[in-house]
Amino acid sequence: MKLLGNLRLRTKIILVCVIILLLNSIICGGLYYNYAFKDTLKNYYSSSEDMVSQIRMQLGSETQSIAKRVHAIFNNMSFYVPISQYLQNQDTANYVKLLSDISDVVTEFHQGDRYIHSVSIETDFGSFDNFTRIRNHEFDFMESDMHSFFSQNPGESICWYPAMVSPIFKSSDMVIPVIYRFTLNRREIYVIVSLQQSEIEKFLKDTYSSYDEIFIADRNGENILNCGEREARILDFFSGDELEHQNAVCKEVKIDKETYLATYTEMSGTGWRICAMRRAESLVGNLERLRYFIVVVVCICTAISIMLIILIAHRITVSLGQLAAVMNKVTREEDFQSQFVYPYHDEVGNLGVSFNYMIQKINHLVTELNANIEELREEKENVKKVLTQKRKAELKALQAQINPHFLYNALDSITWMVEGERNDEAVFMISQLAKLFRISLSKGRTVIAVSDELQHAQSYMNIQKVRYKNSFSFVMDVEPAVYSCCTVKLILQPILENAIN
Repeated sequence: MKLLGNLRLRTKIILVCVIILLLNSIICGGLYYNYAFKDTLKNYYSSSEDMVSQIRMQLGSETQSIAKRVHAIFNNMSFYVPISQYLQNQDTANYVKLLSDISDVVTEFHQGDRYIHSVSIETDFGSFDNFTRIRNHEFDFMESDMHSFFSQNPGESICWYPAMVSPIFKSSDMVIPVIYRFTLNRREIYVIVSLQQSEIEKFLKDTYSSYDEIFIADRNGENILNCGEREARILDFFSGDELEHQNAVCKEVKIDKETYLATYTEMSGTGWRICAMRRAESLVGNLERLRYFIVVVVCICTAISIMLIILIAHRITVSLGQLAAVMNKVTREEDFQSQFVYPYHDEVGNLGVSFNYMIQKINHLVTELNANIEELREEKENVKKVLTQKRKAELKALQAQINPHFLYNALDSITWMVEGERNDEAVFMISQLAKLFRISLSKGRTVIAVSDELQHAQSYMNIQKVRYKNSFSFVMDVEPAVYSCCTVKLILQPILENAIN
């Protein structure tokens, strides 16, 4: 709270406005997103119910088409006449003719329909097909459970079975058998049409890929397509009563700790129960773009609003800022000539008038005080200048004494070296002497860098070591940080000279 209390008035106004703006933006954005989310769910429910109804109609249309084509077989004279003759007289000629005719009829029935896996016609005197698949001779329809159903239900003329491996033909394909019963010459004829499960699955997956899963069960909950124990439990969430006034129903289903949007319908005739599911998370994921759009819009509006808030707050508080600046200038710089100029007569204007009056009073007192201090200051400055000039004169006198004396000794040593043909040592002495006097001159500067002063000392000691034939050693131990500092030039040479002598 203390930190907030110490903030500038303009900052407090901006902070309060920004907080209010952010709260409004977040609340409005959240409410809009919530509305869009619910509206999206509502639209999904409606569209999903329409799509599942479409699945029901398409599969229903296919099964009705198959039923019509099965009934059309008995109106086909190429089938009706030979089978009637065979049922009345099972001689070899009639059997051979029936095999040929039924093969043509079954082939024609099978062609052009990708959903049909196989077709078989069963009678009391034998089984018939188009010989395109290898028959399972261990299977006897008249002794099977399929035939038992019709024996137990004499009024039924059609029966749909769950998905199974084809019992009639040798194949590993999963099929969905449907059996049609007809009576001809007091004899029962059974047409077994096996639908290919993989083709139905492929059709649903290709056409309705927006769903994560589509499964079908019969009225007893047995598998028709992709229906296992888990899917059977999902079907328990639905009942036929929910479809009383609509073709399909969509609702949220939670199973195995995961939430799904399941759409359910039932097919009349086959008794199939169809359910299409989609994970709720996948649908929410489609709302990410909307969420991103809302965030971007809120950020842009917030940024624009903050800019406007800053401009307005600046406009409101600029006069107070100007008054504070004048006060700071008076306090820090002691500029008592400053005046606060403000054209209006509001609270800030009244405060400015009082401040100007106070400054005028202080300025009058300070002027009188400064007049007395100025005289003392001038006397102090004169004394300071005299002392400074005295020190400079002493330093120059010292340097003037050092240079000629040292130069005489160095030149004398060079002369002896040349006469003694010690040319290398003479060259070294001359180079060190050049460095020494280059730094001594320093373009007339009195103050030089520490690094130059150290170089001057090094050159001086190198010359002395040659003169005294290396009778002493010299080591410099200097912190690198002081190289860039400044010092009075030639301050080390007298010390080194006294150390040698």
